[in-house]
Amino acid sequence: MQRFISVEELSPASLADWQIVLVSMSNPVSGEADTAKDGYLPDSVKIDLDAEGSDHSCELPHRRLTPESLSALLGSLGITESTPVLLYDNYGLFCAPRLWWMLKSIGHQRVAVLNGGLPAWKAKGLPLVTDLKTDAELTPVTYTPSESHLVDFCDAEGVLSVLDKPGTTVVDARSRPRFNGEVAEPRPGLRSGHMPGAKNVPFTELLTEQKTLHSSAALTTYFKRNDIDITQPVICSCGSGVTACVVGMAALEAGASQVTVYDGSWAEWGAEPRFPVETNNDE
Repeated sequence: MQRFISVEELSPASLADWQIVLVSMSNPVSGEADTAKDGYLPDSVKIDLDAEGSDHSCELPHRRLTPESLSALLGSLGITESTPVLLYDNYGLFCAPRLWWMLKSIGHQRVAVLNGGLPAWKAKGLPLVTDLKTDAELTPVTYTPSESHLVDFCDAEGVLSVLDKPGTTVVDARSRPRFNGEVAEPRPGLRSGHMPGAKNVPFTELLTEQKTLHSSAALTTYFKRNDIDITQPVICSCGSGVTACVVGMAALEAGASQVTVYDGSWAEWGAEPRFPVETNNDE
């Protein structure tokens, strides 16, 4: 199944083939809340990564849910392992890929991201509604997870184990000033800079002006131009493990076959003194 669906491939009638899920998350850099002032795609349910969509049993802001917790959440929304799921976000392409990665990690087959999200939907003049599905419209079901053979998550030890070895490339989706250590991190208490040997792939550089993902050919060219060998394993990181999934999906679209997302990302790495950090001023 394709990873991205364009608005040109959809119509209000065809939405009935999907369970539409709005993936929500406030902007960690600007602090802007993720509101639905423009409305929702019809018959949407919502998963908030700042709330029920993440595990808050630790200090990491967006730690992934366990397969059991994610399965329970999906089941409460009437989603089974065979439900076709279409994800979108209000920004264009920002946090919806995170939930795609989470679903794929528990073996969900029929899941795609709306390329360009709400802005693309609005630009085509497609209808919006003022409310999400109500609890009365949802029938809880049992979701049964399975093993994934496509995507995975890793922890800090997984990143440490490859930093000084050839082959695997660590890519960082944060902005270039943050990667270079030229500005303070938006989350207090984190060091500035990047992991030794990491490559900077700001996720915004993978998007068009319309906030849609570039074509597979353009993405392949981008990775080659930035000396990233996607024929070898790739580990994606960012601020808290969210936009790393944009880069991860882009790498898959460009033909990568082994892509992992570092779940803790800089929220974990930058806070732990034992993890090495470089800046653009290091010799």
